[in-house]
Amino acid sequence: MTVCRFGSKVWACFGALLLMTSLLLPAAGATDVMPPRPIGPPVIDLPLPPLLVVAEARLPIRLQQMTVRAEVLGTVAHTRIELVFYNPNQRELEGELQFPLLDGQSVTGFALDIDGVLRPAVPVEKVKGEQVFEDVIRARVDPALLEKTRGNNYKLRLYPLPARGTRRVALEFDEVLTATDSGSSYRLPLQFAETVELLDVAVHSAVAPVAKAARLGAETLAVSPDPPPFAGASVQFTRKNFAGQGLLNIDFPASQAPLLATETRIGQTYFYAEVTPPSLRRAPRPAPRTVGLIWDASGSGAARDHGREFALLDAYFKQLQQVEVALVIARDQAQAPQHFSIDDGDWQALRTVLESLAYDGATTAAALSPAGNADLNLLFSDGLINYGAGALVAGSVPLYALNAAASADLPRLRAVAETSGGRLLDLLGVSTDTALTALIEQAPRLVGLRSNGAKELVSASVYAEGGRVQIAGILTEVQTVVTLSWLDGKGQAQTQAVNIAPGAQSLAPLAALRFAALQLAQLESDAVANRAAIRRLGNRFGLVTRETSLIVLDRVEDYVRYEIVPPESLRGEYEQQLAQKAGQLQQERRSHLDSIVAGFQQKQAWWAMDFPKGKRPKPPQEEVKAVQEQPVMAMATDGERHDAHRPEETLLEEPVRGEPSPLMARANAEMMASPPAEAVFADAANPSAPPTASIQLQKWVPDSVYAQRLRAAPVEQMYAIYLDERPTYVNSTAFFLDAADLFSERNQPELSLRILSNLAEMNLENRHILRVLAYRLLQAKQVKLALPVLQQVLVLAPDEPQSWRDLGLAYAENGQYQPAVDHLWQVVARPWHDRFPEIELIALAELNAIIARLPRGVTVDSSAIDPRLLHNLPLAVRAVLSWDADNADIDLWVIDPNDEKVYYGNPLGYQGGRISRDFTGGYGPEEFSLRVAKPGTYRVQAQFYGNRQQLVTGATTLMLRLSTGFGTGKQQDQNIIVRLDATGEVVEVGTFTVR
Repeated sequence: MTVCRFGSKVWACFGALLLMTSLLLPAAGATDVMPPRPIGPPVIDLPLPPLLVVAEARLPIRLQQMTVRAEVLGTVAHTRIELVFYNPNQRELEGELQFPLLDGQSVTGFALDIDGVLRPAVPVEKVKGEQVFEDVIRARVDPALLEKTRGNNYKLRLYPLPARGTRRVALEFDEVLTATDSGSSYRLPLQFAETVELLDVAVHSAVAPVAKAARLGAETLAVSPDPPPFAGASVQFTRKNFAGQGLLNIDFPASQAPLLATETRIGQTYFYAEVTPPSLRRAPRPAPRTVGLIWDASGSGAARDHGREFALLDAYFKQLQQVEVALVIARDQAQAPQHFSIDDGDWQALRTVLESLAYDGATTAAALSPAGNADLNLLFSDGLINYGAGALVAGSVPLYALNAAASADLPRLRAVAETSGGRLLDLLGVSTDTALTALIEQAPRLVGLRSNGAKELVSASVYAEGGRVQIAGILTEVQTVVTLSWLDGKGQAQTQAVNIAPGAQSLAPLAALRFAALQLAQLESDAVANRAAIRRLGNRFGLVTRETSLIVLDRVEDYVRYEIVPPESLRGEYEQQLAQKAGQLQQERRSHLDSIVAGFQQKQAWWAMDFPKGKRPKPPQEEVKAVQEQPVMAMATDGERHDAHRPEETLLEEPVRGEPSPLMARANAEMMASPPAEAVFADAANPSAPPTASIQLQKWVPDSVYAQRLRAAPVEQMYAIYLDERPTYVNSTAFFLDAADLFSERNQPELSLRILSNLAEMNLENRHILRVLAYRLLQAKQVKLALPVLQQVLVLAPDEPQSWRDLGLAYAENGQYQPAVDHLWQVVARPWHDRFPEIELIALAELNAIIARLPRGVTVDSSAIDPRLLHNLPLAVRAVLSWDADNADIDLWVIDPNDEKVYYGNPLGYQGGRISRDFTGGYGPEEFSLRVAKPGTYRVQAQFYGNRQQLVTGATTLMLRLSTGFGTGKQQDQNIIVRLDATGEVVEVGTFTVR
């Protein structure tokens, strides 16, 4: 796997796309403290560069051609970029690009070449888009998915990049131009890691003000006016074998005339306006006696430009001269406040503490929420809350949110600040002097928008930014007046009237998308509460949001299968096929529960059988050889899985629903004919029986260099060693898991949890990593921390039954029995992809066990559950194996006291041990069940058979839950996490001994 980071001093969202090919650059490790930098005019800076992951790319992907077309209207621009990539490798690859956009930028379009023609993307619910993309690439056809993760971060997944072939993609963006002292500027980074064979750029401004100057690095470019009677201008150029040196910068003069655009779309007329506020007084803000300083020191905080932050604090404290500061360091938890007295503007003691901080751990809303009795609060954070429950609360005094990171959740920061009477200051877009003025003065505020001929009025901010305020809405009359209500710095009210009527700019295709972008920013200030509204908006305008993605599929059949409305060119065929599909779906849903009932009846038949507990008779020699034969280690396709090493007579054949499998039928005859063992062994069906087994788990002992260093160090030196190693392994889940375990062993629980929480900061919204985090928290008995993580996994992947099962089991562990039963019932009742075989029966066993073990006086509503499935099947011993990697094949093996291995090739043991259906394409679980256990020692092993993932993320993490007395009042559970690194690896997970 190739993991690359790209960076440049000057950057905008488009640079993320241009540098997709920079695979020759080495991965950049994060530093604990970023050195301060000289502060000059604001620039578009990207301390955290985009990340491109390409599985097993031996040679870098090349960018053959780039075509840019941009249209500028006032301070708004629409840009379309077409990119042609060449993959010189001998195998097809999947690429995943993670990149941030800046405040005011949004993705508005996306297309992928299918048979040489660019096919436009269509909106899809985000979680559905994930499911469809992963299902489709399993079929080896061409999908592409563009989605939003956290804050202003985006992810583009593209498959395939054909072996020794090209792929063409087109992306469209809207943005608000960067404000300058003399007007505004359009910026496009053109810095590449290697030569681009052909670069073709054209930027056009249709209406005044038109471009006045253009530069490509140090080179001056010509600005060509449009021929009369048009009033626009263009900047155009082409370059061959462009070496990628410089920034395209086009300056536009300021304009006092209001900008107005209208557009009719989807049966409604939208307007967008940029208005210069009336002359309103500013007023000095009373100097605070105490300042609350909340400093986000989570892992992502290392990417902030601390030089700009320190420059602002330096100027602010010099202005105040005397002030008391309460510093709160916020990560996964908020540390106790540290108090500093600033005298004559000298804040060196406070600065020393900030400069020495280690940026580590995840970010919780509770830690960032101010507390105490300060007169003013300053929050230095990117706003990317990724851990724990709760919302960011501003408190009762003004809060100023100060951002110095390109990757940030600006809508959240802006909303919480403006609600409190403060404001958001993006230090990457404003100078230190401008930010200082905003802190010490109360600026005029927009406090209301109203109109009799327009609805859904919205503004970008309550403050004028760049000398203008942006407003938008939907016209209900042909023309109308929008009234803006202002409060000046001293609280005096004033109104301003803006006439809205279609005019010369009505043809500009920007008004509707600007309305949508402003509405979206407002909704995303509380994305959890507004999920449905965000989804509707994204679907309506084809936007990439937290709830909607853009997807391109290859075949009409794929659109029909997932009920995604395709582009207009495929609409007729789609509707015809969709009508045929409707009847098939209804039949599938009707038969699903009947098939589960049939499978459960077979399991009940097994549970009711009396299996012998004596010494196992020797099987025929050829069967001994077959059982002892080690599995073939090479990866097989789905159709040939295990056939090379499973003897035909030991296969657990797929039964006809309602009938026992051939193997089960044979077992019934053989077992019933054999006399049972003379001794009666402990039976889990008897709830009053004492515990029948003890569990010993094989502890994971990492042997990496960093683990050896930490293990050998004195406790007081461990964290410093961890911080020294951290930059090298910042993208390694194994590093944080190992380190968290070692700190836990040395009785450092708070540091252990902080280190573990780093998994929430990695590869934002990666459900595989979040599952690992939740499993590890459950192992550490931190159920309340695991619950919001698993809730997020369910939001990200509701199409995977493991999401429902994991959360249901966590609810049960937390004593929330009704949601536990409800979530497990979803696993049973919903039809799933066939790569999740028999997970319904595993969840059903857990559901019935929860109901059977309810505490005295506690009841649950089980009326929604089919009564045929409400039957508890207690067990003496149960082992369940799950893992984090999709398309991975992990096998659960249990070797009993007879030295008989129960596994996929021998799914029913002589004494009755039963293994569930083999998982070869999902996350598990695989389940070993034994109703009556023979005394002796049972060994539990796991084997990594193989992995078909397109994006390999490192070692596969396993979680094994061992239970004794399952489904009885004596049930005891123990969890363990282990990791498998290589195909064919077998690990000893643990043992349980039946006395």
